Amino acid sequence: MKRESINNDGEVIDYEVIYRPAVTRRLHLELGADGLLQVVAPRRWSRRAIHSTLQQRAPHVARFVTRARLRQQDLPDYQYADGEQHPFMGEWYPLRFRETLSARAEVELRDGQICIVRRPVESPVSKKSLQSLMQRWYRRQALQQFTTRLAAISETASWVTGIPPEMRLRRMKRTWGNCSSRRVITLNPHLLKAPENCIDYVIAHEVCHLRELNHGKAFYALQDELFPGWREAKAHLRTKGHIYLV
Repeated sequence: MKRESINNDGEVIDYEVIYRPAVTRRLHLELGADGLLQVVAPRRWSRRAIHSTLQQRAPHVARFVTRARLRQQDLPDYQYADGEQHPFMGEWYPLRFRETLSARAEVELRDGQICIVRRPVESPVSKKSLQSLMQRWYRRQALQQFTTRLAAISETASWVTGIPPEMRLRRMKRTWGNCSSRRVITLNPHLLKAPENCIDYVIAHEVCHLRELNHGKAFYALQDELFPGWREAKAHLRTKGHIYLV
């Protein structure tokens, strides 16, 4: 993929353009795993227009790259080794391996540890297999916890009547949740790694969207009513959320 660059007061910032059909309105900045700036653009934008826009906003782009690279350094590099720390509802627990005669490997949270229980094996299990096992466990736990919290929060929302809204789970790279015009709330299972107040904040946020689809004054009035501590939770996700998205 072709690399291009802009100049910010003598600092050269390389970037590559990625066209995505789903992006329809504006440019979006991302940082690749290799540290290279990725500019995600709608197809109607020419490369010349993209370069001109980035150059005009070079100081902003430079700040984004600096912050994104610092955040990238904070990301845990999970090896799924014995004793490695993993998050669950705001707490970090050591990963432990236990042997069992059961044919099916399972993950359990017990005695302050996240335990992977499996049959004795002669050769090491791959990192990818352990990662997949953990992801399935997080998803099951998220479904259980989020369903309970959504029911409790919906019960306190005067605009929600009858049964709680429909909920779905979907792993997302940057978004914790969303609410569709069809009143379906989608939550990111990675959110289960965050503290409980952050989980409640995201769920309350989406429940407010059942009445107010935009982020106007009426929406924030509902959010203040439903979850007054949302600002603290939002600030935590803004500064630490990238750690949970791994």
